[in-house]
Amino acid sequence: MERNEAGGDSGGRAELLAAIENAARISAGRGVFFHQAVANRLGINTSDLNCLNILQLSGPLTAGQLAERAGLTKGGAITTALDRMERAGLVERERDPGDRRRTIIRHTQEALDRIAPLMPAEPWQEVYSHFTDAELRTILEYTERSSEAARICIERLLGT
Repeated sequence: MERNEAGGDSGGRAELLAAIENAARISAGRGVFFHQAVANRLGINTSDLNCLNILQLSGPLTAGQLAERAGLTKGGAITTALDRMERAGLVERERDPGDRRRTIIRHTQEALDRIAPLMPAEPWQEVYSHFTDAELRTILEYTERSSEAARICIERLLGT
């Protein structure tokens, strides 16, 4: 049984949930195309762009850590991606001073400079300006929960 905010039954909730699901699917699809367009402009693929995003959010990582977070295989796939990004001037590799067997990967300032004009903040700031702080907290919670749901689905699809 579905319930509305007042605790009563509501046939409108099903329609609202369907509308949210449709809007989320459209948004996700546009996000894929947006990231593909950015990657194309940078001369890399979307997996590489995802690696750059991970490095921007988390800071320097070992090649293995980056591979794990990006869903790439350690060795071949991550090495090929790093070679591409290094040739494009987007990442740097350095030996881990604490363990010379490991390589630390970090994004370059050039990466930030090249990505910034392709991913402007203004359109999203305009969207956020229409919401109260309380509403933004709800949007943040939804986004975090939705991201976690996507992670779970990815793990199921990959059999991990």
